[in-house]
Amino acid sequence: MDGRARLLTLGCTTGWGDWIHGELWLLPSSLVRRRLGFTATVANGKGPTVVVPLPEADVAPGATEQILAEHRTNKVIPLAGIASAHLRRGITADRLTLRMQDGSQHKLLWLPTDPAYAVFAQELAPWLR
Repeated sequence: MDGRARLLTLGCTTGWGDWIHGELWLLPSSLVRRRLGFTATVANGKGPTVVVPLPEADVAPGATEQILAEHRTNKVIPLAGIASAHLRRGITADRLTLRMQDGSQHKLLWLPTDPAYAVFAQELAPWLR
């Protein structure tokens, strides 16, 4: 994983059973969710957690392994592996469900006050159903 990344939210969870927020980054070839912690979750409140223009960062080679090793809820999802995507708005959370070509599925939720929905609607258009 390397390249330029855009931070879409600091309020991302991996499902309704995961209440700890994390960063959600969009890279040219992958989507990365990195868990933060309880203090950050409380600080995020109801958001927004990022503003437009979106924060950007360079990602160093080898960062994938480090992020995945930090916590079991961290994810690195290759965009090339997506079979289909379902994007949904909600009152308390917006949601992206990704069905992968290998049959696995990923669910990501974030605060609706963050701009992630609009970015995904554009960037994931080829996979949206």
